Amino acid sequence: MTLAPRPRTLLLAALAAAAATAAVAQPAAAPAPTPPADFSSCGFCHEVKLGAAASLGPNLFGVGGRKAGGLDGYDYSDGMKKYGQVWTADTLAAFVLDPAKAVPGNKMDFPGANDAASAKAIADYLMSLKP
Repeated sequence: MTLAPRPRTLLLAALAAAAATAAVAQPAAAPAPTPPADFSSCGFCHEVKLGAAASLGPNLFGVGGRKAGGLDGYDYSDGMKKYGQVWTADTLAAFVLDPAKAVPGNKMDFPGANDAASAKAIADYLMSLKP
């Protein structure tokens, strides 16, 4: 005599099969972008991780598309608040190349990148930092 499977056993088997299928269907997380070599000095003052608190400078994660001077929890200079532009690859590159010229009155203690190519590489990296 063959016994029919118990309803609970069937339910558990169905749930296990569904979980295995769902696990396979999940896309892998994208690897974190690699900063350019010239970005190394930026890390002394800036965090670049989602949710990290500001340090000497504001957290730069998600800076692309954000209004300048608009991150809650950081005390921006009056110059940065007045600038108020949305950060794009071009505005970031200009700022990284010559902070005092791009945003007069900002308080970042950095003279600027060595050249336009370095500033562009840093700006492109910052633009890639998105959730």
